[in-house]
Amino acid sequence: MNKMYEEGAYRTAGNILDLAQRMKDTDGAVLVFIHKSVDGDCVGSGCATAQILRRLGVTAFVAMPEALPFSMGFLDVDDILYYPDGTETEVYLDGKKYSAAISVDCTEGNRMGCCGALYEMFPDSITMDHHEITRLATDLKWIMPQSSSACEMVYHMGVAVAEMLKLPVEEIIDRRAARCIMAGVVTDTGRFTYSNTKPETLAVAGEVMKLGGDISEVCYNLFDRKKVPEFYLSNSACVDAKLYFGGKMAMSVVTRDMFLKYDAADDDIADVVSRLRDINGVELAVVLRETEDGKIRGNLRSKSSFDCSSFAEEFSGGGHKRAAGFTVENGNINDIAGQILDRVETLL
Repeated sequence: MNKMYEEGAYRTAGNILDLAQRMKDTDGAVLVFIHKSVDGDCVGSGCATAQILRRLGVTAFVAMPEALPFSMGFLDVDDILYYPDGTETEVYLDGKKYSAAISVDCTEGNRMGCCGALYEMFPDSITMDHHEITRLATDLKWIMPQSSSACEMVYHMGVAVAEMLKLPVEEIIDRRAARCIMAGVVTDTGRFTYSNTKPETLAVAGEVMKLGGDISEVCYNLFDRKKVPEFYLSNSACVDAKLYFGGKMAMSVVTRDMFLKYDAADDDIADVVSRLRDINGVELAVVLRETEDGKIRGNLRSKSSFDCSSFAEEFSGGGHKRAAGFTVENGNINDIAGQILDRVETLL
């Protein structure tokens, strides 16, 4: 194991093993929580963690704040997913009462959508997250901004669990968990092209491939496979995009009418922000979209000089320096676009 990960991985593995024993002793169940506006890393790390717990004999599910995107259907994790309605005070999973929480790729209930209230029932939850935060509530939280992804952290945790139990790694990280881990690693590294890709990240990917995480299958499904409506909407959003500030910023505004025109789903423009960022000379790419439930979602990507995470916080969002997002509950998409342009002009 890479030395950078050792302390956190073994400490978290010990916490996971303690939790597993407690759940078996009390006949309890665990929910693993992820952030809303789901992506490959939060879904991958959440499902891999739940699968590892299941390998330990624990009833575990992932609390999903929204539907699983089409691109992630190949992970075959429907039986791991639980969809709260936001009003529950008690939850039973396979007949066992939900009595412990774990969060991955996220530390705050207010970023978990309808799942947040359930998460906050257990403030001393185990956490694995690679986002930069300023407050840590307990020693149960492993925060590692140096990591490429939450999935890379989950991999090291799984290896540590196997070593502590003196088991082969494949007994803890099975093929399904490996595919989920690979999904998160390739998502948050942009198929190993982003600056957060380190030699140890590539080494982890190699080990995950040996465990059944087929990188070709994962990358094709997450990045290349397109539904017909997605193909047309994505292209239309790119054609309609505009460049600002001498070509340093690209922005696309995707209205609800555009989704209806192509009969497309909310996640059918997931690739647009990266395509805009890849335009020569563009430092910041922004995609705004109107969701089916009337919210405005923004996605930001930058190359080197713009802090997307800090900017997203101005709209109550967050993420990483080079990739972040936010959701506005009530607003006009064109007004928000104007606010972004006014603010960005002073920053670029």
